[in-house]
Amino acid sequence: MPEETQTAGLRTTTTLVRIPEAELHAFVVRALETVGVPPNPAGIVADVLVAADRRGIESHGVARLRWFYVDRIRNGRIAAKPDYTIVRDTATSLLLDAGNGLGHPASHRAMTLAIEKARESGLAFAAVRNSNHYGIAGFYAMMALEHDMIGISSTDSAHFGVPTFGRTPMQGTNPFAFAIPAGKEPAFVLDFATTTVTYGKLEVYERKGWRLKPGWAVDAEGLPTDDPAVRHSGALLPLGGFGTENGGHKGYGLGALSEILTGVLAGGWFGAALTMTESPTAPSGITSHFFGAIRIDALRDVADFKRDLDRELRTFKDSALAPGGERVYVAGEIEHENEIAFRRDGIPILENVADDIDGLARELGIAPPARL
Repeated sequence: MPEETQTAGLRTTTTLVRIPEAELHAFVVRALETVGVPPNPAGIVADVLVAADRRGIESHGVARLRWFYVDRIRNGRIAAKPDYTIVRDTATSLLLDAGNGLGHPASHRAMTLAIEKARESGLAFAAVRNSNHYGIAGFYAMMALEHDMIGISSTDSAHFGVPTFGRTPMQGTNPFAFAIPAGKEPAFVLDFATTTVTYGKLEVYERKGWRLKPGWAVDAEGLPTDDPAVRHSGALLPLGGFGTENGGHKGYGLGALSEILTGVLAGGWFGAALTMTESPTAPSGITSHFFGAIRIDALRDVADFKRDLDRELRTFKDSALAPGGERVYVAGEIEHENEIAFRRDGIPILENVADDIDGLARELGIAPPARL
């Protein structure tokens, strides 16, 4: 049983179980195939969800399998077998209509095509519309790494964040991700929401029964709150927090930029049309994405670039520590180390999430993933 305590009126649950990566991946595929998703796209969704948990980004992992994907397919809001349409296509660009399908396979296809175009032209960009939640932005940016390219990824979402000095949710968490290959150092992978934290972080805190950190969210009246249940009625603040003194306007601007590059540029949903919750009954096909690939040798020798990037990253890591600091990290390094540890020891999953996965397995009549 989970270890539970009452803390400031919330029941906390933090007990973890370990599930082998292969078991978790196979279960996601089984679950999606059971509700009508073909094997290949089901495998891509599993790749993305398991990668999130493997990298320690539990807010975007298998905890979302039922609510974001299986339930929406079962209630007919997401197409299990969508028809993709290439709307525009040039030597360096692509616009894909995802047919209201799962966001992961559509995004994988768009990024794959952007990489292929960049291989010929040096760089390429792709946009996707009429799509759904695509998981962690970093997954698609990292697809470029093995091709000695810089990868870029962004997505809009239903609105959970308020603009600077506003109280009505008018922006999604709208992440940006950049992945850049290094030499001996792990790749530089910058993957960040343009709100203070992701909506999924509030989900995690609500599951664990933890209070929110100050400055993360406001209630329906626009007042600061530490109650994770605010995700059902309140809003996130832009990266930098309330107002302009700590740079909240910068997060607001980045969030707007993401929605322009995705919803507006792709001709998808944007603005007030996206102001809705992420419930299982919320409208689908509202999400748009943006991807880019830049071939490094279009600008300079790859080996020289990787050598210099190694020097750059080590400069940060070797710099003097602040009082109380133990280590200076660079973007993606913690997640890289999580992947090494979790592949070896099994992926840690909250016990209540693992129990929900077992419940979903019973509903679907399939085997649950084995626990270590």
